[in-house]
Amino acid sequence: MRPIAEHAHRFAAAFALVASLCAAPLGHAGKIPLEEPPQRAPVSSAADKAWKVLMYVPDRVFDLFDVVRFQVRAGPGWALGARITRSAPLFLGDYRATWIGLPGPRGRPKLPLPFGIASQSGFALGPASSDDGEGPDYGRGEIGAVAHLYMLGFDVGFDAFELADFFAGFAGVDLAHDDY
Repeated sequence: MRPIAEHAHRFAAAFALVASLCAAPLGHAGKIPLEEPPQRAPVSSAADKAWKVLMYVPDRVFDLFDVVRFQVRAGPGWALGARITRSAPLFLGDYRATWIGLPGPRGRPKLPLPFGIASQSGFALGPASSDDGEGPDYGRGEIGAVAHLYMLGFDVGFDAFELADFFAGFAGVDLAHDDY
């Protein structure tokens, strides 16, 4: 009878061989394009242009609301956290709450409602995260803090990238790709 370790090594070697064969299709191996194919400019119809003109003012107002997050929350739980951009959060806690206030960055074209439900549970430290909730979608440049104790809490933040998007919007440029 062979030791279990010998079987494990053989299984691992066979698995690595099969995985490497499946990972790269044989017909495309070694054929890496040196430059991207030319892309055609999007065609803009009269209706698209009319929609952009109609939504210009609402988009600027929504972009302004994207700059700041200020939420007051009510619901059970506890939490403490801070963030310096979306990639560098620090969070520990567990809460489920209804909030009212400024929602912060939208991230995509959607109506910024001044109320909602948020929950967050777990631990987050930079890219390492065990968060499993319906927590807010923080902006890529957002700096802020969250605290929740027993039945009340808050979440505040400021997003410098969204401020740049707000000013760029006056020239018709949508840096955040969240305009209608």
